[in-house]
Amino acid sequence: MSGDGRVFGKRVPALSSRLRPAAEVELGYWGGPALVRGKRVLDLGCGDGRLALGVAPFAKEVTGLDPDAELIADAAVRAREAGLRNAHFEVGAGQSLPYPNAAFDLVILSWTL
Repeated sequence: MSGDGRVFGKRVPALSSRLRPAAEVELGYWGGPALVRGKRVLDLGCGDGRLALGVAPFAKEVTGLDPDAELIADAAVRAREAGLRNAHFEVGAGQSLPYPNAAFDLVILSWTL
Protein backbone atom coordinates (compact mmCIF):
# COMPACT_ATOMS: atom_id res chain seq x y z
CA MET A 1 0.00 0.00 0.00
CA SER A 2 1.22 3.49 -0.78
CA GLY A 3 1.42 6.35 1.69
CA ASP A 4 -1.83 7.77 0.31
CA GLY A 5 -3.74 4.50 0.84
CA ARG A 6 -3.76 3.35 -2.79
CA VAL A 7 -3.06 -0.34 -3.23
CA PHE A 8 -0.25 -1.32 -5.57
CA GLY A 9 -0.94 -3.85 -8.32
CA LYS A 10 1.00 -7.08 -8.63
CA ARG A 11 2.65 -6.23 -11.96
CA VAL A 12 2.97 -2.45 -12.00
CA PRO A 13 2.58 -0.16 -9.01
CA ALA A 14 -0.46 2.07 -9.23
CA LEU A 15 1.96 4.87 -8.37
CA SER A 16 3.45 4.54 -11.86
CA SER A 17 0.62 6.65 -13.33
CA ARG A 18 1.99 9.60 -11.41
CA LEU A 19 5.21 9.28 -13.40
CA ARG A 20 3.41 9.60 -16.74
CA PRO A 21 1.92 12.65 -18.41
CA ALA A 22 -1.60 13.64 -17.42
CA ALA A 23 -4.19 12.03 -19.69
CA GLU A 24 -5.19 15.44 -21.07
CA VAL A 25 -1.58 16.18 -22.03
CA GLU A 26 -1.10 12.79 -23.67
CA LEU A 27 -4.40 13.07 -25.54
CA GLY A 28 -3.23 16.47 -26.76
CA TYR A 29 -0.15 14.87 -28.34
CA TRP A 30 -2.51 12.70 -30.42
CA GLY A 31 -4.72 15.55 -31.61
CA GLY A 32 -6.87 16.27 -28.58
CA PRO A 33 -10.43 15.28 -27.68
CA ALA A 34 -11.48 15.11 -31.35
CA LEU A 35 -9.61 11.81 -31.61
CA VAL A 36 -12.03 10.08 -29.21
CA ARG A 37 -15.14 12.27 -29.32
CA GLY A 38 -18.26 10.12 -29.67
CA LYS A 39 -16.27 6.93 -30.23
CA ARG A 40 -16.21 3.53 -28.57
CA VAL A 41 -12.64 3.31 -27.24
CA LEU A 42 -10.63 0.34 -25.98
CA ASP A 43 -7.67 1.20 -23.75
CA LEU A 44 -5.54 -1.90 -24.07
CA GLY A 45 -3.22 -2.44 -21.12
CA CYS A 46 -5.00 0.31 -19.20
CA GLY A 47 -3.37 -0.36 -15.82
CA ASP A 48 -5.12 1.77 -13.23
CA GLY A 49 -7.19 3.53 -15.89
CA ARG A 50 -5.21 6.77 -16.11
CA LEU A 51 -5.77 7.34 -19.82
CA ALA A 52 -9.17 5.64 -20.07
CA LEU A 53 -10.54 7.91 -17.35
CA GLY A 54 -9.01 10.92 -19.07
CA VAL A 55 -10.69 10.23 -22.41
CA ALA A 56 -14.05 9.12 -20.95
CA PRO A 57 -15.52 12.66 -20.77
CA PHE A 58 -15.15 12.92 -24.57
CA ALA A 59 -15.83 9.35 -25.72
CA LYS A 60 -19.14 7.59 -26.18
CA GLU A 61 -17.81 4.63 -24.20
CA VAL A 62 -14.40 3.56 -22.89
CA THR A 63 -13.40 0.04 -21.95
CA GLY A 64 -10.12 -0.54 -20.16
CA LEU A 65 -8.55 -4.00 -20.36
CA ASP A 66 -5.59 -5.14 -18.26
CA PRO A 67 -4.41 -8.48 -16.83
CA ASP A 68 -3.91 -7.06 -13.33
CA ALA A 69 -7.17 -7.53 -11.38
CA GLU A 70 -6.05 -5.16 -8.60
CA LEU A 71 -5.42 -2.31 -11.01
CA ILE A 72 -8.73 -2.96 -12.78
CA ALA A 73 -10.56 -2.83 -9.45
CA ASP A 74 -8.84 0.47 -8.65
CA ALA A 75 -9.79 1.90 -12.05
CA ALA A 76 -13.43 0.88 -11.59
CA VAL A 77 -13.56 2.59 -8.20
CA ARG A 78 -12.03 5.75 -9.64
CA ALA A 79 -14.59 5.75 -12.49
CA ARG A 80 -17.46 5.43 -10.02
CA GLU A 81 -16.05 8.17 -7.81
CA ALA A 82 -15.72 10.47 -10.82
CA GLY A 83 -19.26 9.69 -11.97
CA LEU A 84 -18.05 8.33 -15.31
CA ARG A 85 -20.81 5.91 -16.27
CA ASN A 86 -19.35 5.39 -19.74
CA ALA A 87 -16.06 3.93 -18.44
CA HIS A 88 -15.85 0.19 -17.83
CA PHE A 89 -12.91 -1.97 -16.83
CA GLU A 90 -12.26 -5.67 -17.35
CA VAL A 91 -9.51 -8.14 -16.55
CA GLY A 92 -7.99 -9.61 -19.69
CA ALA A 93 -5.05 -9.55 -22.07
CA GLY A 94 -4.46 -8.29 -25.57
CA GLN A 95 -3.42 -11.72 -26.75
CA SER A 96 -7.01 -12.93 -26.42
CA LEU A 97 -9.51 -10.11 -26.68
CA PRO A 98 -12.96 -11.01 -25.33
CA TYR A 99 -14.79 -8.71 -27.77
CA PRO A 100 -16.41 -9.26 -31.17
CA ASN A 101 -14.91 -7.70 -34.28
CA ALA A 102 -15.73 -4.01 -34.73
CA ALA A 103 -16.73 -3.60 -31.06
CA PHE A 104 -14.60 -0.45 -30.88
CA ASP A 105 -13.93 2.51 -33.12
CA LEU A 106 -10.49 3.16 -31.69
CA VAL A 107 -7.89 1.24 -29.70
CA ILE A 108 -5.36 3.15 -27.62
CA LEU A 109 -2.24 1.83 -25.94
CA SER A 110 -0.12 3.99 -23.70
CA TRP A 111 2.96 2.93 -21.81
CA THR A 112 1.98 -0.68 -22.42
CA LEU A 113 4.44 -3.55 -22.53
